[in-house]
Amino acid sequence: NDIETFTVLKDASATAIYGSRASNGVIIITTKKGKTGKPLTLNYDGNVSVSTPVKYMEVYSGDEMRQIALEHPELYDATDISLLGTQNTDWQKEIYRNSISSNLNFSVNGMLFDKIPSRVSIGRTLQEGLTLTSGFERSSGSVSLNPSVFENHLKISVNANASLEKNRFNKGVQGTAITFDPTQPVY
Repeated sequence: NDIETFTVLKDASATAIYGSRASNGVIIITTKKGKTGKPLTLNYDGNVSVSTPVKYMEVYSGDEMRQIALEHPELYDATDISLLGTQNTDWQKEIYRNSISSNLNFSVNGMLFDKIPSRVSIGRTLQEGLTLTSGFERSSGSVSLNPSVFENHLKISVNANASLEKNRFNKGVQGTAITFDPTQPVY
């Protein structure tokens, strides 16, 4: 929400402006700033979404595993069969969940002390992951001050941005969920 415009320069135009290092192209991002002579403007942007697992891998149930062990004893030795449990656990359904995500942004744009064009924005993103305990959080803030001095002969731009992110992955749990023994209980 802090981006006002972005421009893609490619080929000769990027190379002419930025040199040979820009021969593959350049992306120019312009951030929003306070506007001179505009009244105080408050902006709020928010969205909420829900995600749900749609399809799971087909795996054997606990009953099917026990039936295979009884019909094909040559695949198991006696100790393996005695370790089979009595449950019908679908491990994929144990690790996945419906998740709720939200993205909220608030900004104030106007003149500070009736002299300095200013913009302040804060944002908060919360995304629960589809697997239990996974998720992403981001808090961000930005301040933009754009005073002009000496009768508009000197324009100054001061921009500050801060962001704090926390990310948690559950690496490898999906593979484990489709191969783990469905005869065992959850504990």
